[in-house]
Amino acid sequence: MKNLVQKRSSCTGMTLVELLVVIAIIVVLISLLAPGLNKAKEVAEAAKNSANLKQIATATINWSSDNKSRLPSPQYPGGMEPPPGMSADDFFPKNYNLGESGLWLDGVIFGEVYLKENKDGEATSYNVTADGEHLKGTLFESTISVKTNPQEKDWHKHSYAMNANLQYDRIYDQVQSPDPYLTEKTLSNLLFAPRAMLYIDCNESNVVKFEDRQLITDTIKERWGGGKAIAAYLDGHVERLSEKDIPEENPQSDRDSSRFWRGVDPN
Repeated sequence: MKNLVQKRSSCTGMTLVELLVVIAIIVVLISLLAPGLNKAKEVAEAAKNSANLKQIATATINWSSDNKSRLPSPQYPGGMEPPPGMSADDFFPKNYNLGESGLWLDGVIFGEVYLKENKDGEATSYNVTADGEHLKGTLFESTISVKTNPQEKDWHKHSYAMNANLQYDRIYDQVQSPDPYLTEKTLSNLLFAPRAMLYIDCNESNVVKFEDRQLITDTIKERWGGGKAIAAYLDGHVERLSEKDIPEENPQSDRDSSRFWRGVDPN
């Protein structure tokens, strides 16, 4: 009887070796599942941010329809100066100066999305800050950027960049602009809207041109681990682009690059 009790009690527990084997198996299973879980999280993050950027692109197109078919300048006053005899407030669009930066995401497009008019026709106030804190939790925040670079406290760097390369038109002659790329552009002149980039992931600048392509590819590595950036186009659709999808040829001479960066064929 004593031997039988001892035999039963020995079957109720696990030896140290058996426990280590079980732990090792669990560790192996977790290591096999982790990449898949991380990929699923990235896909979900990309879907959320893509939807947000699509709303920003739609707001930009709506702004254009209310402003003589012109796209906003990436920055105000940027390269634009009011014509002689006209004040800045009379010449520049509503909400161009919400923040001192004059950036599209601090002013005109931010205003298009988040500012509402009261019954007196006055815009509700919004505290636009130099460090971009007003962008937290809004459509303009890249949540993947916040997660991959939590030590960055300037929320402008957790946002997107507007393409300043879109071909300017003759408006810059009227405003004596030293930098025509920072003027408004007429949407109807940009013939390749489905292929012309409007906004794209960038963690260093909120205004980019072809010469800043490296900033975008660096952002792909930092935000998406070398995967794909999120880009919105002039027709409002959103795509994810790998580094090889972003044209690196001179847009002044290469057709595909010119249509992507400038919205027109080469000169």
